[in-house]
Parts: sequence; structure tokens; C-alpha cells
Amino acid sequence: MKIISSFSEDTQSDKPKPGSYEWWYFDARSDDGYSVVIIFYDGNPFSRRYIRSIEMNDGKTASDFPAISVSVYKKGKPLFYSFEEFSVENASFSGIEPKGATGLNSFEGRIEDDEITYEVILNQKVANGDKLIGKLCFKSGPFEFGNQTAELQGNLDDHTWNLVMPACNASGHLEITGLKNYSIQFEGIGYHDHNYGHEPMKESFDEWYWGRYHLQNDTLIYYLMNQHNRWNKKAWLINKSGTVSEFDDDIQITDTGLNSFGLLSARKIEFSGPRLKAVLQKDSVIDNGPFYQRFEGRMLLEKDYEIQEGRGISEYIRPERIYNKLFWPLVNMRIRYPGKPNWVQRNPRLYRWTW
Repeated sequence: MKIISSFSEDTQSDKPKPGSYEWWYFDARSDDGYSVVIIFYDGNPFSRRYIRSIEMNDGKTASDFPAISVSVYKKGKPLFYSFEEFSVENASFSGIEPKGATGLNSFEGRIEDDEITYEVILNQKVANGDKLIGKLCFKSGPFEFGNQTAELQGNLDDHTWNLVMPACNASGHLEITGLKNYSIQFEGIGYHDHNYGHEPMKESFDEWYWGRYHLQNDTLIYYLMNQHNRWNKKAWLINKSGTVSEFDDDIQITDTGLNSFGLLSARKIEFSGPRLKAVLQKDSVIDNGPFYQRFEGRMLLEKDYEIQEGRGISEYIRPERIYNKLFWPLVNMRIRYPGKPNWVQRNPRLYRWTW
């Protein structure tokens, strides 16, 4: 894995090989309990259409399968969910500047007065009638995490993780129309990264934990990657002043359990380093599937003999399970592909059950 933090490299990468993928990820937590996760895909790695294309060797590449997923939660409960894949003519990503669009949704990054700013515009309608429109602004100072690089077994370019904005201010307004209507004036803390790989994820790693937890003056970011039975574990505590403290390799995964789909994952992670200790507890599962989970949780940090508490978002993925056709009917209920939507997606009650 290659780990960087660079605004200038937050652009579309070349992905000539089938199975390549790329995504731009944004999340934010508001001061009053809302959270949102937005992911733009240039090559949707969860797509049944893309997997079949790879198996058939039909010559299509990642850019033939653009998509967006949007999730909004209130205190760990989903208020809105959409995952839509688009035809190639309805999406675009720039290889020159941080900019992309899928359907009527878009993101664009720029530097103004030594501040990095991203504007994310959302206009997403689900087949059951639910709709989300709004705009969020992610803004930070000139600090970058640094061009740190970590090599795992395999090629350096198997997966690149660009931590563009580990912590930033997030503000804006969201309007949700559905079973209940919500008008959300959003103000809180945000995060943005950019990932891409040049082969199917299952070829690069077996499982991956990652997350970010924000405190008053610090942000904890971690990844724990099992690459073919070899674990690589990294975690950093990033201060608002720009200083970075790295935890050592003493990172323990505990309290594992199976979900209803047979996916085994940990609910507790413990970190230690020079004059640093942290315990992360994933309190609630906010997205639960056969190969992917998203959690909201809390963290206790001991730093310089003082205790702080923070909250944030964690995720876990086991990519080889994506290719198990046993789970594809469940995936089809959640992802809307170009053309006629799945019958479950047109039913308000049944579609919300899939959340």
C-alpha cells in the first residue's frame, strides 16, 4: 500500500486494467448528532455488472461503472440511503483537478487563501420516492499529512490511500424527503480521502479495518490490513497544530463476532504508543452486509496522562465475499443499476428494511 496526503494528487488516476477501482470518500459528523457518508466511484468494486464484465473479459474498464453512495444518519439510525450506478455518459472525473460528478451529484476541490475547500453537491432520488438535495462544504487549513509511504507484501501500487483532509470543518444544508422529512442545517467536523487500486481488491488484501475518530484537538486515523495472512497495522494521532504521533505496531483487535450474514469482525481495537494509549469501541452498526460493515463508536485516549473522549466512524471489508453469488440478490436490492430499478427499491417499506 502507498499512503500519501496530497491535494494535487486528488485527481482521477489511470486504470487500464479490468478490476481497477477508485473512490473519493467524504464523511462528516454534526454537532447535534447527524452524520453523513458520501462516496463517488470511478469503478464501483461492489457492482454485479462490473464483476460479470471482469469474468467475461469484455474489455470494459473501471470508468464504465461509475456510481455514488450516500448515507445520512441521526444518532446511529439511518434517515436516507442511496447507492446508484450510472451509465458512463452520465458521469465524469477530472485527471487534472479534484473534480467529479455522477448524475446530478458532484464534488470539486480548490485552494483559496491557503485553505483547501471541497464543495459537495447532492441531488439524489431513490426509486421509492425518497430524495436528498443539498450542499456540504469541507474546509481546512494548508496542513497536509505528509508524503508518508508504507509498503506491504506485493506491489507498491496495489492500493493507494490519499489522506487529503484528515480533519476539517464541515458545514451546509441537507433536505431529505421521504417517510419523514428533514431539514438539516449541518455544522461539524469532516474528513476526506481518496483510494484507488489497479487490481480487484480481493487480490490485494483479505480484510481491512479503517476509521477516523475526532477529539477536541486531535484526530485518530488507522488502518489494519490483512494481506494474505500478513497483518500490517498503522495508526496516527494528528493534532490541529499539524504534529503527527504514530502508534507502534502494538494494535490489538478484540471482541469479534459474526453478523447475520456470517461476516466475522471485531468491535474493539486497542492502540498503544509512546505516551499514548487508545481504546476504540464500535458502539453501533450503521451499515451491515455480507462483506462490508460501517460503525459509529467512541474512543478513549490517554495522552500525556490525560484522558479524552471522542467519536467517529469505522469500517470493515472482506472483499473476496463480494464475488460470492449467494449474496448477489441482497446486493441487487441495494444498488440501483442503469435501467429499471429492482422491485424492492420501488417499495418504500421493503427498501428501507434493506438499510
